[in-house]
Amino acid sequence: MSNLKNEGISEIIKEYSFDNLIKENFKFRIPLYQRKYAWTQDEVTTLLNDLLTFYNRNYNKKYFIGNIVVEEKESGFFDVIDGQQRLTTLYLIAKIIKQNIFELHYEIRPEDDEFLKDFENESKKLKADIKFRNNIDAILKLQKEQLSDNMSELENLLKLCKIVLTILPEGIDIVKYFEVMNNRGKQLEKHQILKAKFLEVLKNDNEINWAKIWDYCSNMNVYVEDYIYYNDLKDEKKIEKIRNDFRNFIKENKIPDLFKNKDDFNESKICILNILNNEIERDNNYKEESYVRKEYGSIVKFPIFLIQVLKIYQAKNNRDITNYKVNDRYLLDYYIEDNKLIFDTEEAKDKEEAKEFLKFLLKMRLLYDYFIFKRNEKDDPLLFEDKNLYSIKYANNKKNILMLQLLFNFTSPQYFAQDWISIVLAWLNKNIEYIGKDDFYTKFESFLEDFDKDLAKIRLSSNISIIEFINKKLIDLTETITDFNLTNLEKKLNKGTSTQHYWFYKLDYLLWKDYKKYWKKENNSIKILENVKIDNFRLKRLNSIEHIQPQNPEQNCKDWNNDEFNIDNFGNLALISNHMNSTLTNQCFDTKKKDIEKQLSKGTIESLKMLLVYSKYDKWTPENCKDHQEEMIGILKNSIIKTD
Repeated sequence: MSNLKNEGISEIIKEYSFDNLIKENFKFRIPLYQRKYAWTQDEVTTLLNDLLTFYNRNYNKKYFIGNIVVEEKESGFFDVIDGQQRLTTLYLIAKIIKQNIFELHYEIRPEDDEFLKDFENESKKLKADIKFRNNIDAILKLQKEQLSDNMSELENLLKLCKIVLTILPEGIDIVKYFEVMNNRGKQLEKHQILKAKFLEVLKNDNEINWAKIWDYCSNMNVYVEDYIYYNDLKDEKKIEKIRNDFRNFIKENKIPDLFKNKDDFNESKICILNILNNEIERDNNYKEESYVRKEYGSIVKFPIFLIQVLKIYQAKNNRDITNYKVNDRYLLDYYIEDNKLIFDTEEAKDKEEAKEFLKFLLKMRLLYDYFIFKRNEKDDPLLFEDKNLYSIKYANNKKNILMLQLLFNFTSPQYFAQDWISIVLAWLNKNIEYIGKDDFYTKFESFLEDFDKDLAKIRLSSNISIIEFINKKLIDLTETITDFNLTNLEKKLNKGTSTQHYWFYKLDYLLWKDYKKYWKKENNSIKILENVKIDNFRLKRLNSIEHIQPQNPEQNCKDWNNDEFNIDNFGNLALISNHMNSTLTNQCFDTKKKDIEKQLSKGTIESLKMLLVYSKYDKWTPENCKDHQEEMIGILKNSIIKTD
């Protein structure tokens, strides 16, 4: 590689394909001042899904990974200044498929550097950072579930990748460089560009402050009512204008005033019309920081929400949504054509449809506030009322609804997209007249359970994908799955660590919902009902499949030596956290049982399926495992075919 210190800017910033980086023998190094590899499984899966979507839609076109900034060193290394997360992830993918690859060295952690040099060495892998191990699992999981174990498909995805490499000369002041980069201001995000397009179309319309509508919807981590109450109403001069602007707007456009009666809310459960009608007295001791305490964690970002709402809106108006994919990469493509909003057409009757859409956006945002679960600062779902926060607002005692949404959340094909939300919002919009009635939550829960049955049936069918089904159901909410093969279930479950995680989550939901059927105090070998309150259990994000009878048992463990029953069968499996899996390792059943009891004493439950095994059986034999498997598969089958 030639020295680029004295070459022109065209040589300093160049485009490289993935293959070019290999052919030109690039040697990258992550220097000591960088942070560790930090990408999560979600980010890796999102990148791979995005690449796969791009590959299927734009075969042989360039997929730009982005700009990688490096400093050229006399030693021949290129120290990575910006972009190490993307570069390292591409490196991991290439190593997994055993493709020739550029060199990558880590100064930060010697253990990681050793692992990258000797990728298949299990002992070095165990010492490597957990992020490496988790993300390797994520890549392998996507390969199995979406690429049919086809290595060449991953290789084809890599060939699409293009990188813009900015090579800085050695000796540059790195601190100054970062300072300049951070101070020159952020580029406008796509949703901000979209906001400008809407306001441009509606610049002469005075019906309402449309910019406010957008701002209320875009702050996904604060309830809309709280935004108004704790932010806008701080300025006494604005109070009457805001009230006058929005009071009639909300009533006339049938935006849900869901809990306007005193019986439906207390001082901590305010709604928009209560605020606008001056029915809520503000706390005289109000302080700025009380607004911060109102924040929660939204499970989707605003660009994703915008695409979901657009799909609901277009489907409601009988327009084609088959090409919409919930990926913020395509946000502007879906909303803007020929540099104009898709609503800014002759058909839109003087841009009235742009207004109608923003009204609909606010309506969907309020339904999202009320009926989609939220997370706290630890990224846990909010289970109970806590400092005016609600996992599902006004439904904090409806845990079955929360559990179903957690089931959808953890098993969504694309974690960042959470496509199921669009179906739930579409149903709420269609059934809005039931909200507030006695039977509303019964209807809501029934709909969610029926939706999950369809998602289970899709996994037993090869005729339709989950995304295709969701698009069909948005057009017609009565759409259901009838063509599936229940006999496929056992085959799909008996795959060891390749078993789809969905079935473990669904089973744990069913075991939680009817747990009194499955635990009888007098028959438990550990006093499960004394140590743990199972009704307080919730689904958690888990990513490791445990073999109860170990694959490689310790020497003192009794080997089954049973050719009739494979330890990869579903009865011998449980979905748990990486941490618990590494704790249990290859221990015998009795030893594992003691560790489980210790965790129970701390109130920790990860898998009800596994807990049932340790509660019900004193010994773990092939016969007991077979009984357990038949019982668990029976529960799953009954839940799928149950019609009431």
